[in-house]
Amino acid sequence: MPKFYKLIPHTADLRIYVSGKNLKSLYQNSSLALSDLIAGVGNISKDIDRRISVKGIDKDDLLIRWLNELIYLFSAKKMVFSDFDIIELTDRRLTCLCKGERFNLNKHAVEHDIKAATYSGVSIKDEDGVYQVKIVFDI
Repeated sequence: MPKFYKLIPHTADLRIYVSGKNLKSLYQNSSLALSDLIAGVGNISKDIDRRISVKGIDKDDLLIRWLNELIYLFSAKKMVFSDFDIIELTDRRLTCLCKGERFNLNKHAVEHDIKAATYSGVSIKDEDGVYQVKIVFDI
């Protein structure tokens, strides 16, 4: 299992713990975790660049909106990403250059059919210089 997240037991949905050395790396690791849960991040090439921006009311809301944008791009556009270069990050705005490819059943397997990132218990915390969050995905 990748080191940037760990699965936490949950009764009905998928719950993960993600950490990072700063807020930027927490968002990057959360993005990588989502990609890994969807299609296995190690199987995703970096053939397509896509600049994505989202807004939120605070850093927790921004993270959930960001993850849901990535889920939408997978569901509607069949895009999966394996590299996340965050260009701008404030508590209310995120702009990222994402690198990935179109999902291909001959190359990728759907690991988990994730429908949405939820607000259930999400709270980004800085604990002794390590940013961390628990995220619940609706599957």
